[in-house]
Amino acid sequence: MSLLCPCTSGRSSQRDAKYSLNSAGPSGSGATGGANAGRGGRKLTPKQISDQIDEQIKQDKRRRRQERRILLLGTAASGKSTFLRSLRIIHKDQFDEREVRSFQAVIYANVWRGIMKLLFIKKQLGIKWESSKPGIAAVKSMLALESEIGQVNVVSCNITEDQFLRAAPHIRTLWCDSGVRESFERRHSVQGDEEFRDLDSIAMPGYRPTEAHILHSRRFTDSVFEKPLMYNGIPLLIIDIGGHTNERRKWAKTLRVFRGELQSVIYIIACSTFNEFYTKPATGELINKLDESFDCLRHLLEIKTELFTPDMSLIVFFNKDDLFSYKIETLRVNYAQYDTSFDSQRYDPTNLGHVREHLLRRLNVVLNASLQLKKYTHFTTSIDLSNVRRVFKDVQDTVMHNFIRRRCQLEFF
Repeated sequence: MSLLCPCTSGRSSQRDAKYSLNSAGPSGSGATGGANAGRGGRKLTPKQISDQIDEQIKQDKRRRRQERRILLLGTAASGKSTFLRSLRIIHKDQFDEREVRSFQAVIYANVWRGIMKLLFIKKQLGIKWESSKPGIAAVKSMLALESEIGQVNVVSCNITEDQFLRAAPHIRTLWCDSGVRESFERRHSVQGDEEFRDLDSIAMPGYRPTEAHILHSRRFTDSVFEKPLMYNGIPLLIIDIGGHTNERRKWAKTLRVFRGELQSVIYIIACSTFNEFYTKPATGELINKLDESFDCLRHLLEIKTELFTPDMSLIVFFNKDDLFSYKIETLRVNYAQYDTSFDSQRYDPTNLGHVREHLLRRLNVVLNASLQLKKYTHFTTSIDLSNVRRVFKDVQDTVMHNFIRRRCQLEFF
């Protein structure tokens, strides 16, 4: 088996082009693509070109009136892009060959960095080797390969098939060690939420990522992407924006561009990160990831109030609920140790129901101080297709209800 964990960079490769203010259609389908040539190669007059452009503008306006737009927001590694991939699989929107191939290097890097993360966990928890001689030899070989390839290439998901196949035997040796296996079983007691998949199928010449591998792969979104989907013949446009600090400035810009056209904003919070921290590079400050998710939402609602219209709905997903439940129910992690607002005298910080209720109360504190938006909440697991299918049906029903009501109001007045 193998470990899929986050790589810290690497560009997303959604099928659709990056966001443009003009919301242009697919390449070559616009009015300007081939506008100088008519049927049979006949050159068009300036008036004919102008008429084509006018017609394309009308078509774009009709399409925009019919589209229901949903904006996906959330901090880094909250699961936005995984949620979008799940939607694509559910809606039979297949990944094209270019996308599949782009995920190959991502998955190689996920596995590589994942096994190294397990070795770190093993050391942190003081877990011993089952057989130290082959284990230590495999570690030395991995470090030598990483030095040869360049750590920056591992981090940025630039590992070739040949390089990964050379590393695969060493990864397999490490995975077969019971000490490394124990590190895997105890991985959630240390920061990280890695997922395991079958190494044998990945470490094969000509490996082609499956939908399951793509769904579980991790790479950061470093731009703004639009993804059109059809629901019962009705077009939806999902807009996915990166959640890293330097990407969040695009949140307000996108809200401003689509002001009056968005039906819903889906804000995703990774609730499993309540005991995870990172160090802020600029200040050295230790940041709790769950606190950061709530703070970003509060800032967006308080500072950018004018960007939210009364007919929009705010849908909050408490995502990675499977890992969250595992930490609370199985590992018995004391939630109150990481959240000073939790009332341990009234509620049990190791009771999943009590902690979930606390998260909802904490969210209400953020939302009640904001404008009067229609608000909905769900506990979700982005890699669970049945969960995503059920939750998104509720989301679609909400979006459609609000859209129809808005159209009726416009037609009435």
